[in-house]
Amino acid sequence: MGSLFRITVIAVTWAIVMTVSEARAVDDSLLTTFLADKHCPECDLSGANLAGANLIGANLSGANLVNTNFARANLWRVTLNGANLTGADFTGANLRDTDLSGANLTQANLTGANLKYSRASNALFRNAHLNRANLLEANLRGADLAQADLSRAYLAGADLQNSNVTGAIFQNTSLNGANLQYLDLTDLDLTSANLRNARLGGAVFCRTKMAWGQEDGDCPD
Repeated sequence: MGSLFRITVIAVTWAIVMTVSEARAVDDSLLTTFLADKHCPECDLSGANLAGANLIGANLSGANLVNTNFARANLWRVTLNGANLTGADFTGANLRDTDLSGANLTQANLTGANLKYSRASNALFRNAHLNRANLLEANLRGADLAQADLSRAYLAGADLQNSNVTGAIFQNTSLNGANLQYLDLTDLDLTSANLRNARLGGAVFCRTKMAWGQEDGDCPD
């Protein structure tokens, strides 16, 4: 009876190993195909290691890319609209002219990434790391940047109109000429941010720390 039990356990374990191996082979095949033709809309490449990859012009629209590693990858003009990029690593990556509209980048790491001229309207950047990122003239209109770290980021000429910046960090951030219209700046610390020529029409100032002092003009009575 004992021998039969051990044989059964071994057989079941082997079956599980083979199943996992086959699933892994399918994923590897998908990844190989993607790297060859750069076309994988709505596919699942979650957790893949694409660090340093040349992905210029790739189509990953609506793809599942949770925790995928894109560190130092070249994603110039890549289509990522609607993609799930939660927890993805874009450290030092090139995302110039990339379409991130409607994408989910919650807790993504974009430290030092190049996002010049990127289109990220209505994208989710909650708790994302964007410190030292280059967002020159990026379209962030309607984006959710709550709790995002934008310290030392470069957002000159960027469009943040109607975006959510609740709890965002703007330490030594350049917002020169940026569109900040209709933002709720309540409780934000902008003392070290460069706001030269920034458009602030309709913005809400309440307990907002500025270089010249605290602004409370829009606090409820």
